[in-house]
Amino acid sequence: MKIGIIGLGSMSSAIAKGLIAHGGIAPENITASARNRARLESKCSELGIKAGTSAEAAESSDIVIIGVIPGQVEAVAREIGHLLPDKITVSIAYGVSHERYMEILPEGCNVICTVPNTPVEVGKGVFVCSNDHSLTKEQFDVFKDVFGRISLVELLSPELLDLGGIVAGSTPAFMDMVIEALSDAAVLHGMPRDTSYRLVEKMMEGTAAYAMESGTHPAALKDGVCSPGGATIKGVASLEESGMRGAFIKAIAAIMK
Repeated sequence: MKIGIIGLGSMSSAIAKGLIAHGGIAPENITASARNRARLESKCSELGIKAGTSAEAAESSDIVIIGVIPGQVEAVAREIGHLLPDKITVSIAYGVSHERYMEILPEGCNVICTVPNTPVEVGKGVFVCSNDHSLTKEQFDVFKDVFGRISLVELLSPELLDLGGIVAGSTPAFMDMVIEALSDAAVLHGMPRDTSYRLVEKMMEGTAAYAMESGTHPAALKDGVCSPGGATIKGVASLEESGMRGAFIKAIAAIMK
């Protein structure tokens, strides 16, 4: 499987790293392009992938990732659109709809619009995808197989794509704040910083994995840790008094405004 990346920004780089480390894609099978040639060659050298023009990246690939900013998508479509029919085109250009791609690309192009998050780099990401894509069943199966190795692939209706991107794409920053806050609390009470980070990070990874693999409702998992009159329920009560749930809800609402 050969991958072409048009626009090697932060998210595209994270995807490339994830595919190489966890997706079974050999570095030499990835070709990337970018407007700044010097920066492109530096990044490609670091990743072990090929640097090329947009046309070279598109023509040599089975899957083409459109990773430019939204304002550059139409220029990319004019430049390489004729090379995209019958390929799997994956857009990570947040805000450009499938409908718009169908207007600016030649007939026969097969596109899926997605919003990935940065944990794809370590094979633990999310690809939120619009379900109005134009991939064939066989192409979607390939897409899901390749990107499912580094992420949860979740289909949403177009009107929910932005919300899905916020819930999966913005909230890692919130979780980083939670990690930092819990680490601060541990350090306040005497724990070395490095130790506190390791414990908190592993706790979060394990808690998420336990919830996903068991299929148990989060409330039931929380209740399972809270003994009557015990230490954990006292902490839960304190968080409720501080408005933790409301703070997260307000944060999502603030992004959506």
